[in-house]
Amino acid sequence: MIPVLWADLIIVNANIHTVSSGRAQALAVSDGKIVATGQNEEIRKLAGPKTKIEDLGGKTVLPGFIDAHMHLVSVGLRESGYYLDLSQARSLNEALELVRQRVQKTEKAQWVLGRGWDESRWPERRYITRADLDKIAPEHPVALIRICGHILCANSLALQKISVTPRAGEFDESLGLLREETAWAFLQKLQPSDEQIRAAIVAGAKLAHRLGVTAIHDISKPEHVRAYMSLLGPSPMAFSLLRGGAGGEVSMSEGLQLRVRLNIEVQHLEHLMALGLRTNFGNEFLKLGAIKLFADGSIGARNAALSKRYHDSDSFGKLNYEQSELNRLVKHAHDHSFQVMIHAIGDRAIDAALEALAYAGATPAHRHRIEHAELLSDSQIARMKGLGIIASMQPNFVQWSGPGGLYETRLGPERDAQIDPHRKVLDAGVKLAFGSDGMPFGPLYGIHCAVNAPHPNQRVSVEEAIRAYTLDAAYAAFEEHSLGSLEPGKLADFVVLSEDPAHAKNIKEIRVERTYLAGRCVFEYDN
Repeated sequence: MIPVLWADLIIVNANIHTVSSGRAQALAVSDGKIVATGQNEEIRKLAGPKTKIEDLGGKTVLPGFIDAHMHLVSVGLRESGYYLDLSQARSLNEALELVRQRVQKTEKAQWVLGRGWDESRWPERRYITRADLDKIAPEHPVALIRICGHILCANSLALQKISVTPRAGEFDESLGLLREETAWAFLQKLQPSDEQIRAAIVAGAKLAHRLGVTAIHDISKPEHVRAYMSLLGPSPMAFSLLRGGAGGEVSMSEGLQLRVRLNIEVQHLEHLMALGLRTNFGNEFLKLGAIKLFADGSIGARNAALSKRYHDSDSFGKLNYEQSELNRLVKHAHDHSFQVMIHAIGDRAIDAALEALAYAGATPAHRHRIEHAELLSDSQIARMKGLGIIASMQPNFVQWSGPGGLYETRLGPERDAQIDPHRKVLDAGVKLAFGSDGMPFGPLYGIHCAVNAPHPNQRVSVEEAIRAYTLDAAYAAFEEHSLGSLEPGKLADFVVLSEDPAHAKNIKEIRVERTYLAGRCVFEYDN
């Protein structure tokens, strides 16, 4: 217990899962931080004349969830309506009908943008093509991003309007399919306005609150960070990366607040170095995180780099860097005090990432990360342990695993049974941080997937899954001393649930009743 005259807020009669020190009945908050947890009678002694006391009637309290890998702006753009949401389409025809309806509501020659389509859930089991879109949108440029973000389909008018120089193997003109950096270069020419980005952040933060998420490790662009700063309001943090080469001055808005904690992961190393910035620069709400590199693509787009051919094609996927270049980039970031996160899904990409991290001199103190780390072998897990590499994984990805699933189709039954081995990662003593990658956003869905995964090597306990979405996610961002568990001295970010996940029959159906940020309720369920 931290000495305090009286608390601002006291929670009593709750089933509090502290993560770090067992269960408690009550907790007290003062000045945005937890000052005590314990039994009802003990914590009530901290009540003063102005203390607000909330009786939760036995409901479960967890630390605020931390999504260790998210794209808040992309999710927010879909949530705010900028992108047409195709994630719920259950057939090619249904997806195309959604596009057709958006086309009818859009002025001629104006762009129609969508994201979230997933052909693996459709009976047709094929990508959307240029010809499909030309039939329903001959007078509108259309670009649709697959759920993985590593492939998009554009119609003929869109390809006429935007010309990019494709990298080898990343553009199928006949089908209108663009992959990886070629797709990203295309999208870079279709940037939303600053106002639209701010609206997306607000929409994304509100969704985060509804899902019990209070902190996010966000894959960010400079224009996103400028928007984050404008929503943060007056702050002592002089975030100089927002000036000059990153796109000009920032006008701080007195009336807005950034209402979710962001650890931002970026790719613009040279500019950050020139400004003297390092990992962990920032404050409680906005902090510079890791430098991100992409070693390969995705299994759905067949460009994750594999050591053996895809089961349904002759391709081995593709590495985005020669080993010598990846080594150079990782060591350059490492030598300048940056944490490094490497997107590596296929086993060949994971080998390349581990080789580069070892070359740089990685140790557990550096907390470098491999993002996704899906097709992990036992020897790779052992090497991650030795180098202190964090496995930043997405338990919701097992939705594509199991008999008849996308992973079995792409990789065959043997490799499908090996993919996303959360159990093996934990058993080897490798730190495991969970995130969603926005597919879909939602920790309770992710926890449900991790506990009920189709293969034994994928399954973890409820307690382990919660820890990966809280305390160990905080560890992955050097924030375990302020976030991730409910104990004195830490920020008072917590969530109230309708059921205890440890005893729920269907974890993904648990309702978030309330979300608290720094002891203030930012979301309350209204039935």
